[in-house]
Amino acid sequence: MAEPTFYEVKNEMDKATDEWLNTLPAGTQVTYRCLWNRFLKFVDLTGDEILANRKADKEYAWEKKVLAFKNWLIAEGAAETSSRTASSVVRGFFSFYRQPLKFRRTETTQLKKASRKYEDYRFSRDDLKRMFDVANLKEKYIVTAGKSFGLRAGDFLALTRGDLEPYLEREPPISIGEYATEKEGVVAYPFIDIDAQPVIKLMIEKMDREGRTKPTDRILKFKGTIELTRNLKRITQKAGLNVGNKVVRFHCLRKFLTDRLASFMSESKWKQIIGKVISEGAYVSPDSLRKDYIRAMNETCFPKEAVSEEDRLMESAINTARSLGIPEDQIQEKLRERGKTWTTPKEFSREVYRMRAKGHQRTEPNGGTDCSEYKEISEGDLLKHLQQGWRIVHANSNGKVIVSKGT
Repeated sequence: MAEPTFYEVKNEMDKATDEWLNTLPAGTQVTYRCLWNRFLKFVDLTGDEILANRKADKEYAWEKKVLAFKNWLIAEGAAETSSRTASSVVRGFFSFYRQPLKFRRTETTQLKKASRKYEDYRFSRDDLKRMFDVANLKEKYIVTAGKSFGLRAGDFLALTRGDLEPYLEREPPISIGEYATEKEGVVAYPFIDIDAQPVIKLMIEKMDREGRTKPTDRILKFKGTIELTRNLKRITQKAGLNVGNKVVRFHCLRKFLTDRLASFMSESKWKQIIGKVISEGAYVSPDSLRKDYIRAMNETCFPKEAVSEEDRLMESAINTARSLGIPEDQIQEKLRERGKTWTTPKEFSREVYRMRAKGHQRTEPNGGTDCSEYKEISEGDLLKHLQQGWRIVHANSNGKVIVSKGT
């Protein structure tokens, strides 16, 4: 194992840096430490030494160093947005110790200047459906919950079993209530939509199998937010989407949701859902937000495939066979004969009753056999049959009822 460098040893004893970074959320702390270490390397000082030097500074030397640091990062190949973020991190250090840097207006403009060299890919609903269709369970969770919640990557990664599990049996969209975000004092009010609900249930079952049953266990075990973006890119490639020179990152799912929420509700409402700052007077209850979110789901959720009349009748006939006690293996064998001994759902129903008449008797839990008589009737004939001693066995989706009589 390589010996630590002088620089690494010196910074291990940097109390000012550690005290400041330890006040930040875990996800933010990783990013800030990385950028702050670049600044320490740039000035070749520790946080403790910077503070001591700052107290004696009468010439605004540290303001000049921050400006030079931003320009140095750009010269090293960093994007302007990254260099702007890095300079903001440095300013945050001085503000934490109540020694804020003071810049001229022109200098502030220079620090904030950042022209983006890329553009985010704008997902469509069809894009996300294609991605969902080729994804594994973990990837399905990223896609559906990502577009459902619209949270920042760090906040999404922090979601725990206890945040979601208590509400899963409710009707979507399901409010998970107030959710604290990494932004100090800002809360979100996310909803579980109709696409995300079944996927989250499967994720909870997977956690059970893994022995991760504590409410504090995170849904995803990723170490950092970059893994969310990497997974999303991988799903995009698996789905064969052509994104051209656009950038795919987890933030694209947040953008997908906000663009659509904005068509159905006021700015303050959609900001409240995804966790952006709003005025205290703009707050509305989750119940009020839910009404608007329901309307937005027409644009955010995958369209449900319509069930054909033939499929509906077929499902009803299969349920009838099961209610008559015909063994599952015989039902499946008869289904494989489609196109040979029968073709339409009505013909399959005739085959079912023929099988029943030939003595495929229903087995009772006590090991005996059920010798009752069965038939399918309409709801209009139900009362008459009940008066004659028949009993309801099963209600089919075609509106008819299976009744039986006998021992």
